[in-house]
Amino acid sequence: MKNLLVPMLFVFSLNVLAQDPIPYTASTFTDTYTPLVEWFPLNVDPMWDVPIVPLNLQFEFPCYGDTADLIRLSDLGGAIEIFMEDGSFHLISATNADFNDVLNVLPAGSEGSTHRYFTVGTSPNLIYKLEYNNVGFDWEMGQTGGAASVADVQIWLYENGDIEIRYGPSTVVDLADVCFWGTSSAGLSSYWNFEEFTANFLWANGSSSSPDFVEFENVEYDSLQISNVFNGLDQWPSEGQVYHFGYDLAPTIDISELNKKDFAIYPNPTTEYINIRLKDSEERTFYMFNMQGQLVKSFNSIGFSRISIQELNPGSYSLTTNRGERVNIVITD
Repeated sequence: MKNLLVPMLFVFSLNVLAQDPIPYTASTFTDTYTPLVEWFPLNVDPMWDVPIVPLNLQFEFPCYGDTADLIRLSDLGGAIEIFMEDGSFHLISATNADFNDVLNVLPAGSEGSTHRYFTVGTSPNLIYKLEYNNVGFDWEMGQTGGAASVADVQIWLYENGDIEIRYGPSTVVDLADVCFWGTSSAGLSSYWNFEEFTANFLWANGSSSSPDFVEFENVEYDSLQISNVFNGLDQWPSEGQVYHFGYDLAPTIDISELNKKDFAIYPNPTTEYINIRLKDSEERTFYMFNMQGQLVKSFNSIGFSRISIQELNPGSYSLTTNRGERVNIVITD
């Protein structure tokens, strides 16, 4: 469990809809919550505590005027982190309450908490679906030693840049039970400055079934929690509630550009090694996933590298860089 510090109180003002707005339009509706039937597990060990692992998207995700450089689970609440090539950092938060595996407090043999994902559709209309299944809450577990509150939540990333947060069944009764902060909310926070701990927030405020989404620009996080103009959600969203964020800068996707990459890999198929030749002088981190979505190998490369893959079983693999480039690799006997 993490050690949480009581936030300091700050004198501040909230700027609403100032410069550099978040390029999304929020809306709400209800839809039947459908648990993932076909799914792959993320590469997360049991008894996890807010793990940080990359997500294996099968497409480049357009956002904030560009495409994401790296997308991964966050340790900041029930969220996904988005890193951009220009260095900016954004969050998609199903909640600002930290998730945890209930197995950290429940007896052996209990059902644990899992991260599941699956990609549906055909390009250019793919949807990456991430599901937090039967997750517990760090604050409640640390305070009570139990996990009375659990929830199912999905975050959908559309190939056109749209985002949805979809709420499933939960046993949450009181948000104060599961959230350390004075207010509990969900939505987008963008352009983070971690020296000042400030960001732009497009978070749900008011009724969980029909919240307002007002953008607060360059606001210190703790101060937002105690402000008199932001109360957060009145309760945990009910099953079937959907928060949709339409991407205002959605591009017309050229299918021929979807697999564009600035490196060459050979031989492919291969047996013992791969050669990687970059077309520029920038170092990259490579992530290699098997067909079950498990991260099986990662390494850095710059210029030219020869990488041994002798420890990997024959089969198909997806190789993705921290810049969103990707290629499929086949390993043979």
